[in-house]
Amino acid sequence: MSDQEDIITPADDGALSTPEGAAASADPADMSAEEFSDEALRLNLEQFEGPFEVLLYLIRSQEIDIFDIPILKVTEQYLRFLDMMREENLDVAGEFLVMAATLIQIKSRMILPVELDTEDDEEVEEEDPRLELVEKLLEYRRFRDLSQALADREQARSDWFGRSVRPVFEPAGDDENDFIEVGMYDLLNGIRAVLRFISGDLFHQVNMEHSSVDEKIGRIEELLRERDSVAWTDLHRECRSRMELVCCLLAILELCRMRRIRAHQHAAFGEIRLFARMDEPDAPLEGGAEADGLVA
Repeated sequence: MSDQEDIITPADDGALSTPEGAAASADPADMSAEEFSDEALRLNLEQFEGPFEVLLYLIRSQEIDIFDIPILKVTEQYLRFLDMMREENLDVAGEFLVMAATLIQIKSRMILPVELDTEDDEEVEEEDPRLELVEKLLEYRRFRDLSQALADREQARSDWFGRSVRPVFEPAGDDENDFIEVGMYDLLNGIRAVLRFISGDLFHQVNMEHSSVDEKIGRIEELLRERDSVAWTDLHRECRSRMELVCCLLAILELCRMRRIRAHQHAAFGEIRLFARMDEPDAPLEGGAEADGLVA
């Protein structure tokens, strides 16, 4: 047992989860009947999930080493716990009763007289009856800690939102009908096409289309000589780049400033139409928005 005591100490066993509302140094054997019933009943409903959970709590509350269980005291407390559950009309599961029987058996084996060797009058070394219970408690605590660690990871993973990735190519099916049989010349033609693409010029020269405000002013006046009005959507449709669109907008503003055209919009966000002005076309406006007459 001395080798295992270095693995799990009372401080390590104290790391077990303390049921909420319970004092770490509380001794159920020293509680009154009413205090023990209220405390243990509430703890059983919230934290205790089985007989091993009860045993671990009783051992931890006494701040003792799990390898040195005072089996007599723990058995009495465990039986009191079962009696309390019956008094509160709780269904006692079979596993609780099996654990109670196991504790009583261990208790009886420990209080029996030690067998002596008749020849040498020496005590016969027997296996500690608590050893099997300790091994089960350690195994239970190990699985319980692992389950808690998995639950923590699940909770942490629920806060991650990954971005789905779509495959570039759809995977081919396993059916032979999904494939096309090709010959050697088909493969050669495919390789030739790839090599031609690689050896070719991979650079593409983009020619910048130059546009000016003066050109757009001339274009708008030309359209107004051909028709009574021009819609802004028609001018927008002629623009092939953002630069040309900006020049067109600046040309409209410049023509309005020089009082050569007027813009009409009958409703908010409605269509804007441009009309030619014949009164004082060369006198630019210097007033506010109302004097400009941009929107009538």
